[in-house]
Formats: sequence, C-alpha cells, structure tokens
Amino acid sequence: MPVCDGCGGSVDEAHIRRRIERLESATRFRPIHIGALLIDAAPPARAEDFFYAGATDGTRSAAGQSYFNELAKLTGTRGGSANGEPEPVLAEFQRRGFFLTSAVECPVDDFGELRSAVLRFAPTVVQRVQASYKPRYVVLISEPSSGLIDALRGTGWSDRLILDGAEPFAKESIGDRLTAVLKPLE
Repeated sequence: MPVCDGCGGSVDEAHIRRRIERLESATRFRPIHIGALLIDAAPPARAEDFFYAGATDGTRSAAGQSYFNELAKLTGTRGGSANGEPEPVLAEFQRRGFFLTSAVECPVDDFGELRSAVLRFAPTVVQRVQASYKPRYVVLISEPSSGLIDALRGTGWSDRLILDGAEPFAKESIGDRLTAVLKPLE
C-alpha cells in the first residue's frame, strides 16, 4: 500500500484520489498573494463538508454548513449567494486574500491522534508556510492546531501569527472574532 504524503498513513488509491481532489478544489481558489493563511488541524471526514467543495445541492452537513458560514463572514457574506451557491463566497474569499488549508491534509477522526499528527507535521507546515504560501499573516483554527504555535513562533512568525488570545480560534465563532481582529490590519 502507498504511504500518503498528507497524513503519513498506509492507504489505498481511493484515499490518495480524495486527497488530490481536495487539493485541486482548494488550489482553484488560492490567491496569488495570500494575506491571511487560515490553518485548521485537518479537513472534515465528509467530502461535501470540505470548505472548497462545490456543494451547491445542500449536501453539506449542519456542522459543515455552519463552518462554511463562519468563514463566509470574513467576506462580508452570510454563507452563499442569493441562490445558495458557494462559488461567489469562495471567489470573494480568494479576492480578499484568504486561503484555508490544513496541517494534516487528510481527515483524522480520533482527537488524540489528530493532536499527535499536527505535532508530527508541524515542521512540514512551517516549511509550506515559508516556501510556498508566503502569507502576510497566519491564523490558526481549532484546538488541535495549537501544536503549531511553538513551531511557527520558533521560526520567526510570532509577529504575524494571529490567535484568539493565546489559543487558536474556535470553528464555531471564527467569523465574527477574526473579522474584528483583522479589521485593524487592513
């Protein structure tokens, strides 16, 4: 079985294909210049709940739609266009220089395993931030991503690391809280 670059696990071809599909979906909306790189711990297990998924038929779960709506607040919208399509929100997210990625590029169900995986991938995340993404600011989302704080601070990102106090932003309230933090930085 092949080893996945996104999670380090021995996986089947379907797992690799789903990872590539997530990367392609996200890349479509990657800004040329990233103002704020939002890093969550891992993508959701359901493909329809992935932020960059083109779920136009209401297939997102309630939690997936809530997360999408919270991030949509950063664009000044409330979760979609008038006809409910995510494309206009994703395009505005891109236009404003936001990009969402994950520390671990594949879903991880177990919370303890996710924390360990984030710590294991921290050097890779820092390398991607410095060499590929090159954002003005880095924003951490969800408690498991706290494993990235020391790694980012240790490589000179302290002044450009945006946290909610001393912790990553909670998914449930990121829209309003982060909007208030980013406003003075514009």
